[in-house]
Amino acid sequence: MTLGTFVRKNRPRWQQLEQMITLMEQRSREARRRTFLQELSAAYRATAADLAFAQTYFGGTTVLLFLHQLVGRAHNQIYRSRGLSLKEAIHFFRREIPEATRRHLTAVSWSALVFVIGIMLGLSAVQFDERSATLLVPTQILDSIYSGRMWTGPIMSVLPAPVMSTMLVTNNISVALLAFVGGLTFGVVSFWILFFNGVMLGMVFKLCANYGLLGPLAGFIATHGFLEISAVVLAGGAGFVMANALLRPGNYSRRDALSVQARAAVRMAVATVPALIVAGCLEAFVSPSTLPIGVKAVVGLALGGCFWLYLLGAKRGKTVEPS
Repeated sequence: MTLGTFVRKNRPRWQQLEQMITLMEQRSREARRRTFLQELSAAYRATAADLAFAQTYFGGTTVLLFLHQLVGRAHNQIYRSRGLSLKEAIHFFRREIPEATRRHLTAVSWSALVFVIGIMLGLSAVQFDERSATLLVPTQILDSIYSGRMWTGPIMSVLPAPVMSTMLVTNNISVALLAFVGGLTFGVVSFWILFFNGVMLGMVFKLCANYGLLGPLAGFIATHGFLEISAVVLAGGAGFVMANALLRPGNYSRRDALSVQARAAVRMAVATVPALIVAGCLEAFVSPSTLPIGVKAVVGLALGGCFWLYLLGAKRGKTVEPS
């Protein structure tokens, strides 16, 4: 291929990439759209390949210098790092997180379904054979239930509430993180985390019902339970979003599909962090208290309801963000 043929064949793409880079440098709203970013990525990769070809066959030419500059400009815009302003942070939490959740509500629904199926199986397993609980429920909890006392009292009395709160938040975030990152295993780990925790919760509920502890258990989890479970389910839904990108990439490569869908999944996962922090603080400070169960239930349902109202009922923004 001659230099003239090379330039004539590829000049339209180089001009397109140059125009797109200019829009990014100007922080144009158009440059934030998903289709724009997909086209930019394709043009950048193709032009980088042109650069490699020119380095091999057209060294020392002005075309090679031009392509070096063009690819360098594109790289700086695509991989640039910049600080997050307060306005952007507010927009992120107010618009982008709810929009990502609404777009992937099916994945969240599947996550909730897996968790509920786990609960039902745990209830059924203990109903059929109480000894099945020994497979999943820790021995310390089983011993407390069999003796007719809640296992939460001794634990909460040993450690100060601030320390316990930190431990609970750390543990809950770890579970949510596993449910989210588990999407990279084609959803296997996400499925297992949701299912396992659902089964264990179902077993504990049934055992407490059998030994007269259902009331104390409900009183303990009434404040923090709904919010905590909601956050874990949302994290599992984020994991399923990434799993879907790997399992059903469509016209993209799996890498590109994951890159696109991971943006929405990360937004969903971020929403779980403040929810789990609040739930951990409630579990340490409010759940062990002697407040009436009705008061605890009202607080728990109100917080959980506000969480889902924020995710599903927030006003839609005008800007279409990349998912």
